[in-house]
Amino acid sequence: MLFPDILSHLENVPHMPPERGKLVYDFVREQKPRHILELGFAHGTSACYMAAALEENGGGHITTIDSVVAKSRTPDISSLLERTGLGAYVEPVYAARSYTWELMKLLDQHTKNGCTDPQYDFLFIDGGHTWDSDGFSFLLADRLLRPGGWVLFDDVLWTPSESAGEDWVEALPPEEREVAHVEKIFNLLVVPHPSYDSFEFDGTWAWARKKPDAAVSAGDRSNVVSAIYARSSSERRKFLLRRYVKRLLRV
Repeated sequence: MLFPDILSHLENVPHMPPERGKLVYDFVREQKPRHILELGFAHGTSACYMAAALEENGGGHITTIDSVVAKSRTPDISSLLERTGLGAYVEPVYAARSYTWELMKLLDQHTKNGCTDPQYDFLFIDGGHTWDSDGFSFLLADRLLRPGGWVLFDDVLWTPSESAGEDWVEALPPEEREVAHVEKIFNLLVVPHPSYDSFEFDGTWAWARKKPDAAVSAGDRSNVVSAIYARSSSERRKFLLRRYVKRLLRV
């Protein structure tokens, strides 16, 4: 779907203004990621911009995660996908408490014998905007991002004090309300990370690329990992046997 066509459906929907929508649309068109992971979709605006670009590229898939609260938004992501006809490209996932738990499930699904098979070419983090949620989310999602893939952070300079009055903000210590948490994540976790380069910041968004040679192949670790798992399995069997014997002796 061309940008003017998708814009006609989204230009009045929060929280991504058209100029930002154009940036992420153009990025997907140019870089051609096939599999995208988005953390925080709100109304689903950004997911629709990216899905329109995937359709124009000829295919792809977006896994996008947010809280169950997102179901109560007007419009919600399901209605936007129906309106735009892009539902085939987007899988919304609703987290009962936290998208970090959903990331654990993705890691569990794609990890075998201690080696994770990365699934995504583009990671867009636009969720909780706190050190706790998005810092941990980056470290988890990094395991799922393919070499050569990109990560994008939104609202880099936003501080919780800008949402003063909300219960979760008032519960924070004063120093945490005045700090731009996403900026700290980018500067302290992403930039020093040995697997990332090509850092960009435009005042609102921050980008980084995972180096093409960042991966450690499963084959390089398979013997070590197999040995660890074999030892772990053996020790667990011994532990369970000892515990069973103790229970019998107490009867």
